[in-house]
Amino acid sequence: MQQEYASPAQSWRYYLALAIFWTAVFVLNAGPHWEIYSSARELIETAGLITGLQMLMAWIVLRYLIPRFLDRKQILRFAVWVLLVTIALSEINIIIRVLYLEVWYPDSYTRFLNMFGSMSLLERMDLRWAMRYILFTKLPEFVFPAVLIAAYNFYAKQQTLLQLKEQKAAAELNALKSQLNPHFIFNTLNNIYALALKKSDQTPAAIEQLSGILDYVVYRCNQRYVALEDELALVKNYMALVQLRFGQRLEFSMQAEVSRQAKIAPLILLTLLENACKHGAEKALKGAEIKLRLTEQDGVLHIQLENTKAPLSADTQNSEGSIGLQNLRHQLALLYPGTHQLRIDDRLDWFTINLSLPATTSDQPAP
Repeated sequence: MQQEYASPAQSWRYYLALAIFWTAVFVLNAGPHWEIYSSARELIETAGLITGLQMLMAWIVLRYLIPRFLDRKQILRFAVWVLLVTIALSEINIIIRVLYLEVWYPDSYTRFLNMFGSMSLLERMDLRWAMRYILFTKLPEFVFPAVLIAAYNFYAKQQTLLQLKEQKAAAELNALKSQLNPHFIFNTLNNIYALALKKSDQTPAAIEQLSGILDYVVYRCNQRYVALEDELALVKNYMALVQLRFGQRLEFSMQAEVSRQAKIAPLILLTLLENACKHGAEKALKGAEIKLRLTEQDGVLHIQLENTKAPLSADTQNSEGSIGLQNLRHQLALLYPGTHQLRIDDRLDWFTINLSLPATTSDQPAP
């Protein structure tokens, strides 16, 4: 029997469990009244015959029938083949019992010999006579171990797939979190360099703000959810550096009416603001304005971000044309599956995003 999804470190445990399982099946086949057997050899051969046929049944079902039929949703064909294999194994059981066990251990088969001793081997194998015996006795006996192993394999495979899905989601989130716009860092360093040349008093503050952003993005946002007040501090540092570049061309305002216990997925707000700056401030012919408002009500965090946009710009800020908003949708689907609402209003000169999230106070289960 194969377990293709088991790692090498897990294989020996799997096969050890399989050996213990079949040993237990053998003991059950031997039954509680071992004294009915004339010898240990008879016990081993009789219980071993049934156990061997059960193992063969399990191997055929797991190796061939499930991959070829059940995995392809061909349930009827799977059931028919299970019945045919059971009939074949039952006939083998009858042949071995008649030609060997009943000959060597007649005392144990006295009742069978009294009832069927006058019948030939072919008569004993006749399906018209044996079908009831096969359906009600051998089918459950042969199939039951295979069902148990198949159920365990299915559970183990689902657990492995779940782990892979969680690892994939975590990798995708890490990739999304690492997408801090490199042009922002480049422009900020150029602005700090220009301030340093002018020996401006703003230089130390700008360096501190950039350092705070990088420290937060690299080291402090590795958790699934972070304190909202930490995210708001990141927003302030980010927008302070953005305004350092645009000066009076950009007006930014932020209003937050939230509790100190509220949490949010890291870099959600930064993604929104990066998108607003890219499509708002950078494209504005004159002045640009960005408004961020956060409110909390009944355990729900409401985020509204508005930014002006150039009316005649060919650029688009909607979800189809903005990589930032595409990433945001993907991030929300991973972090808030079925629990968020994202509404976009793309007007001629204003772009508005309304986002509602659970104001989570603890890590939610992984999607």
